[in-house]
Amino acid sequence: MSNNIDLTNTIKELIGPKPFKLAYIPSQTDKERIYFEKVKPEFMALGITDFFYFDVDEEYQEYQLEEFKSCDGVFLSGGNTYYFLKNLQDKNINVYLKQMVLEGKLLTGVSAGSIIMSKTIKIASFYDENEVKLEQLDGLNLVDFEFMPHWQENEQLLEKLLSYSLQEESSIFTCADGDGIVIKDNHVELFGAISEIRKGKIIK
Repeated sequence: MSNNIDLTNTIKELIGPKPFKLAYIPSQTDKERIYFEKVKPEFMALGITDFFYFDVDEEYQEYQLEEFKSCDGVFLSGGNTYYFLKNLQDKNINVYLKQMVLEGKLLTGVSAGSIIMSKTIKIASFYDENEVKLEQLDGLNLVDFEFMPHWQENEQLLEKLLSYSLQEESSIFTCADGDGIVIKDNHVELFGAISEIRKGKIIK
């Protein structure tokens, strides 16, 4: 979650003063709800008190789809990006997510959850192992750029990312933990020390 005050306030504005029900989707089954309980107080600080925990892995139940679709917003958690996307694809949840965004509902995510919003998750190879042998790497295609979370600008990773960008048509936005990007009505707003990388060059 964010520790950028401006980003936090912007998310609060998007949530608004009315009751807000958030669907929380973990990247994989967490029977003890450890990560959810850890971040729940941060959601509550944003004004959210109603939650729907929607497991799309081992505990998935199709009948829960109706309640999921009725939620005001969705949060996609961190984890292994390939594993997470495979679950979303297998249950067709990616289709519902895109429809909810078209309806004007709020979609937020961190780490793997943010990478999945792009056209492709190929950039996940920098951090994750494709242990599920996922071949279909298309993301939700909700934004026209790729997203690199957990960005710590060391020379080895930077050179690798610059090389990767030469093969891609889209820009890549690097983002440190706690910062983020908000898109509303096709307007992109950057919060924090975010850089754009395109065709082998860094655009501050």
